[in-house]
Amino acid sequence: MKLKIGEKLIIKEGKAGWGKTLAVTNKRLLILDKDKIIGETPINDISEAYSETHFLTNLTQLKIRFKDGRETAIIFKNKANGLLYGGSNYADTDMLNITNRYVKAINQAVNKKLSATKV
Repeated sequence: MKLKIGEKLIIKEGKAGWGKTLAVTNKRLLILDKDKIIGETPINDISEAYSETHFLTNLTQLKIRFKDGRETAIIFKNKANGLLYGGSNYADTDMLNITNRYVKAINQAVNKKLSATKV
């Protein structure tokens, strides 16, 4: 993955339900296939990120709200078995942790409050 000049990687650890990795930099939200960038959204187009857990399915989603009012949801896969998170206490805790790390990383980038350390 090639970053732009002045761009810093914040987080790149979550595989989304469609099998691609989500990466957050101080300038872009990236969708990666291995290390190849196959999609990107400028951080300046995002207003906020938050997590939401569905009551019936117990799946936690990363929700991203864009400045134009659109929203998108991302559900991460379990690293151990490749299934979508939800259903067991361990998976719920792990899912909340990874989703919350992404929420924090995106919101820090949006608010330009980046530290030198990874989230």
